[in-house]
Amino acid sequence: MMPPFRSKLVLCGATLAVAALVWGCGDRTRTRRVLEAYTVVPGTPTVDTKAPAVQVDGTQETSDFGVNVPRQCDVYRQLPVRQVDILWVVDSSGSMAAKQARLAANFQGFINQLVSANPPIDFHIAVTTTDTDDTAVRGKLRPWNLGGLTEDFIACAPTMQGSVSCNTGANVMSAVTAFGQMAQVGTTGSAQERGLYAAYLALTNPLNNSTPAVTRFVRPEASLYVVVVSDEDDSSCNPLTRQTTCTADPGCRCSPDNALLGTGAWGSTEYFTRFFETFKGYGNADSVALAAIVATQDDAGVPSQFGDPSPHVGCCRALGGGACPSGGANDGGFEIGYYGGRYVSVAAATGGVTVSICQDDFSAALSALGYAASGLRQEFRLSRGPDLKVDGGVAGGLTAYVSGANAANCTVDGNCPMGQFCRGGRCAQQVAVSMSSTPNGAAYVRCDNAGLRNMVRFEGTAVPEPLSTIEVCYDVLATFQNSCP
Repeated sequence: MMPPFRSKLVLCGATLAVAALVWGCGDRTRTRRVLEAYTVVPGTPTVDTKAPAVQVDGTQETSDFGVNVPRQCDVYRQLPVRQVDILWVVDSSGSMAAKQARLAANFQGFINQLVSANPPIDFHIAVTTTDTDDTAVRGKLRPWNLGGLTEDFIACAPTMQGSVSCNTGANVMSAVTAFGQMAQVGTTGSAQERGLYAAYLALTNPLNNSTPAVTRFVRPEASLYVVVVSDEDDSSCNPLTRQTTCTADPGCRCSPDNALLGTGAWGSTEYFTRFFETFKGYGNADSVALAAIVATQDDAGVPSQFGDPSPHVGCCRALGGGACPSGGANDGGFEIGYYGGRYVSVAAATGGVTVSICQDDFSAALSALGYAASGLRQEFRLSRGPDLKVDGGVAGGLTAYVSGANAANCTVDGNCPMGQFCRGGRCAQQVAVSMSSTPNGAAYVRCDNAGLRNMVRFEGTAVPEPLSTIEVCYDVLATFQNSCP
């Protein structure tokens, strides 16, 4: 029997010693309590049971809150053209006689803008009709005949003496007379007005396109401006591109026909937009535009032209003055125009001008079209609806800047002459924009003859010069309505 003290020593040296015995084998670690200073606060503790509150610094308080709206700046370039081919597509249906006569009577305003353009312009003018059913006229240009001279387009070019020489005769008035013959296309054409397709056919007809040996209406180096004149919407159909939704008023009339093999499917307006934009080759979309003299208003209740009982939208002009009735049939005392939505859409997409066909006087409209055809624009359509703050007849919240062709370069306003601003790296003059037409000034135009325009229009000497840059900046109105009262 071993002594007790020996047994204890064996346990301390054992490799499998029990953890509880280690303390007795030499680990002398001890836990020491740390005492921290503290103070006893007298009183009875309480809990605040009120609702949470926000402490406000009175020196920073403000109640000036508003919706954060985006600021839009639209930039345009006044690009004159050296050469331009202008194709007029004139409606030849039964309701167009008076409108054709007004067009011919006021054409002087259009051609004046071309003749007086600076720099001078070399221009061609041709006319075709909206009738694509009749093979005798489809894709063909209307001829003129003056004093033994005849041709199917007008050609005018500047001379070394600073005047203009035309193939119609000795002076510009002969060109006006020739256009009068071409534009009065009669009223026996198809009742299915296919203006977009008619333009397509005329522009792709080899007999109308120049070759290296022969100069015809369409020249490869010239800009192209197409003007459609019609009192109904476009009815262009297959075989171009199908568009299942019919938009022309008074209804879908794309019935089967021998010319187009249509089956109720409408040619897409996007197709025609692409056709015009690429007509001069990819990257040259700015060289082509379509304008329209159509019903720009979409007022409901327009009288019917042919006794059609379906609802009509568009514009009405009382021949004897006064107001047009709401709905009913046309008894012959009114001129009716059905809303040309398809033409308006293509014009907007290609940068063209749209004017109302229900105007009493076409002179101002044709003058604006002449500006546009020459590349000198009077009207600049805004890309979005502005949030205007009218103050004393001025369109507050909308600012226009014009940089001249020879404006100085800049990086800050201080680089510019007194009163000018640095915009887009060039010095610009700020132009006040009024809410009504101003001679030799600029005005914001929301609606024109009840048709939505949403644009800034320059008049007289305020029209930006060639090669100038125009910038219009404004706050965007989120609730802007694309319609007129």
